[in-house]
Order: sequence, then C-alpha cells, then structure tokens
Amino acid sequence: MKRFFIYLAAATAAMMSLGSCGEDYLDIQNENSLSTGVFWKTEDDLVAGVNAVYGMFYRQGTWTRNIYTQLNGMADDGVSYAGWTELNEWTKFKYTDYNFAEGQVKIWREHWTAINRANQVLDHVDDESIKFTDEKDRLDIKGQALWLRSFYYYYMVALWDNIPLLLKTSSASDKPANSTPDEIFTQLENDLTQAIEYLPLTRPVDKARPTKGAAYGLLAKVYAQHHNWEKAAECLKWIIEGEGKSIYSLEPKWEDNFNYKTENNVESLYEIQFSLCNRVGFDQTDNYLDANAQLGTQIEVNQSPKGEGWNNIEARRWIVDYFKREKTVSGTNDPRLFYTCWYNEAESDFPEHPNQLIYNKTWKEYKYSDADNARVFIKKYSTDVYPLYYWNDNNFRSIRLADMMLLYAECLNEINHGPNAMAIKCMNDVRNRVGLSDIDKSSYYDGAKITSDYTAFKEHLKIERSLELAFECVRWIDLKRWEFDETSLKEIQKRDADFNNFEIGKHERLPLPQKDVDNNPNLNQNPNY
Repeated sequence: MKRFFIYLAAATAAMMSLGSCGEDYLDIQNENSLSTGVFWKTEDDLVAGVNAVYGMFYRQGTWTRNIYTQLNGMADDGVSYAGWTELNEWTKFKYTDYNFAEGQVKIWREHWTAINRANQVLDHVDDESIKFTDEKDRLDIKGQALWLRSFYYYYMVALWDNIPLLLKTSSASDKPANSTPDEIFTQLENDLTQAIEYLPLTRPVDKARPTKGAAYGLLAKVYAQHHNWEKAAECLKWIIEGEGKSIYSLEPKWEDNFNYKTENNVESLYEIQFSLCNRVGFDQTDNYLDANAQLGTQIEVNQSPKGEGWNNIEARRWIVDYFKREKTVSGTNDPRLFYTCWYNEAESDFPEHPNQLIYNKTWKEYKYSDADNARVFIKKYSTDVYPLYYWNDNNFRSIRLADMMLLYAECLNEINHGPNAMAIKCMNDVRNRVGLSDIDKSSYYDGAKITSDYTAFKEHLKIERSLELAFECVRWIDLKRWEFDETSLKEIQKRDADFNNFEIGKHERLPLPQKDVDNNPNLNQNPNY
C-alpha cells in the first residue's frame, strides 16, 4: 500500500429503519446490525461516513474504469473502436439503449451513491450531541463532504446537465425533479466557498483528502463552466499569485505528473489515490460489502493498444500532428508527445529514446496491418509493469497546476477582452516547461497576433489545452465551456468524424437513464431525446 493511501472503512453504514408492528414495545432496535438507530453517534462514525464517500472512487462507474472511456471518448481527441459495439457507439453520440449499463447506468448510479453518502455525513456532522476532541476536525469532515459532493456533481453536470439537486439523504419514496446546470453550479459555488473555510491549507500526510487548494481549484472549474470569469479568476489568483504560490509549482519534468513513482508532487492540487494493496480479480471492485475490494484503477488496461488489454479508447491522429507543429528551442519534438501517445513513427520522432518498448515489444513486433499502423494509442498514465495487469496503482491527477494556469489565462482574456501580461505569462510558463519558446517567438503560430488579440488568444488557448491536458478527462468539459455552434462544430468535425453525428441542442448532454425517467413523474428526459 502506498504511503498516503486512505484506509477505507471496511463496511458502509446501512441506512435502514425498522418497520413498526403497531405496538411500541415491538419497536426494538437490533443492536447487531448497523442502522441510523446505532450509527451517527460518534466522531468515528462521521470519519467512517466520509471515508465511505472516498470509497466510491473505486467503482466501475466512477474512477476505476468507465468514466475515462466516456469523457475521453466524447471529446474530439479520443475515439473508441471497442469490440463491444454499444460501448464505442456510446462515445459517438449514438444512443440507442438509454439504459445501457456500462456507459450509462453504472456511471449514473455510482455518482448518486457517492452524493448520497456525502449527504448522510452532512445531515449529521453539525449534530451537537456528537462530541469531537477538536472542533476543527468536525469542520474538516464537513469541508471534505462538501468538496466530495461538489466533485461528483461537477462530473454529473458535465455528462447529463439537467439532473436533480439532492442536498439531503435520499429515501426510496423521493421523486426529485430536474434542476438546471445554473442551479447546480450556484449550489456548488456556495458549497465550495464553505469548504475553503473548513479545509486545511496543506496535509503533510493524508494526501487523499482535499485541501484549501483543491477547493479553490474545483471552485475555479465550476465558475469557469458557469462563465463567471471574474470569480474563477479570483480563485485562480489565490493558487497562482497568492497563498498557493508557495505551495504549488510546475513539476520540472512534465512526465512526472503521470508516473506512479512521482505522485502527490508540487504540481498536484488533488489526486485520486490508487493502490494494489488488495490484489484481487477483475470485477471485485463492484462488491460493495467486501472489505478487500480492489482499490486500483483500470485506466491502463482500458486504453492499452490493440493486442494488449481491452483497447476501449485511443487517440485521434490529429493530436500527434498538432504536437509536431512546433519544435522545442533545442530542435527536438515536443516531449509531451512521447509521453502522451504510442504511434508508429515515435522511434524516428524521438531518437533520443532508443529501443522503445510497448509492453515489452517494439511497435514492429505487434505486426499491425497498414490500417492499424496509422492508429494512435494513449500512453499517458501507463506504467512499466509487464505483463499488463487488470489494475494499476497510478494516481489520477484530477486537478493540477498547469490546468489552473491555462484556465487563468482564459479567464483573464475574457475579463479584459484580450490577453494581459499575466495571461501571456501563464501560457508561456506552461510552454517553457517542456522546452517550447514563448508564444511570441513561435516558429509556427502568429505569436504577435495571439498575444494582442482576444479571439486569436482564445483560439490558441484551445490548442495549448489540448496538448497539455490530452486524455485527462478535461477536453469534453472544455468543449462544453466553449459551447457548440455551427462554425465550431464544422471545425471539430474536421478533426473528429464522430461529431458528424452531433446535433446541436441535443448531444451537449447524454440522455438520462430511461428507467429513472419512467419511474419518476417529476423527472423529464433531456431535450430532443
């Protein structure tokens, strides 16, 4: 088990109430089972409750597997050729079965489970009958629960938009109505503002739990999706120019952000911690009652190249071409390309990395067809473990400084209707870290125009973000923030043929699971489905 990994509670409290038989003397609490009658009584109960929310990271519908395929597949830099037809079609805006388990229902169900667990904690954390040795610990637990609930809602809005907003523990009789993204973002903004007050500045040991910086980072993302550029910039200023400046900095080696040997580094604001302490079978992760359930991630086997693992998601060729537009100041190709993608020409593009192996084989040893030789596979978050195993323990960097810097540049450009010195500096710092020149000295792009014009800077930021943050579950959310219109859609279609299926006003969001719509008269299906 890795040093900073949370030891999750062995079992989650079952929120069950005993039915009445009509006589008071028959309403007896079974002391041998967990229920609200015996739980939520102590500080330890609240700690176990919030740990159970973290436990939802390790589910197939969250950060073990499926969300990578969905978010990266819907974006214009990813594509699925999975042998499971419905799985790959679900990333191509071809939705036939709205109750499709793998790409839809699991993600929906397990996000709601996480939110409900957070709500259980928040329903009880302020109970004065629960005594704490230090009241700061109560506020810390509250801040964690608010942050975790916001984290899950952020991704639910990214996928479905019009979902219910539930702020209390759910019951089977609830029939909540849709809320709009505006309503949900407003709630998240309030919750994360509170979380900033409650969470500590740093956590020297318990890295799995969010800090003040993680709350500022997530809040900045929410404000940006809400197009509240001023508020987003305030959060980002704290991270980049304010108190966070002494905590966070760009990691000197870009590739260390995706290496399991260099986790929780100075660039990371928040990471989902993975571990192979429970080395168990393929589907063990879905056993909610097993204290030994898997705590690893399947990101590597999910995106592995053809001939290895599942190959459910891979890269579009344009991402390689865009990386190769510019050379570094020393005349080599952008090193991010080498650590982001596996592709046929990598050996000639990066002679400084001889004897390149992909799971102990050279590219030629895979003996791909001509068509497969043109494919591009995702290398980011891979490990040097061979043979490829179902699981790895490489932490997922959910919020990192380079993302924050480019987002700050975007916000400042929107606020000032053109890039100011800090916006340009943020872009240049991200470029310089990997050996590229300042943008105004670019050998490919019109740097003079980019650094002086609102539209040119905004459009170029889209490129910088695509290269820096490829396959980090960011791009689809970026595309939604930049919004789709006929002009932008035509440009995207040139890079990604899947967007030929995209209908404006419909495919900005997934359909809601139909069985939930059918069972809840207050829940409306998303528009145009």
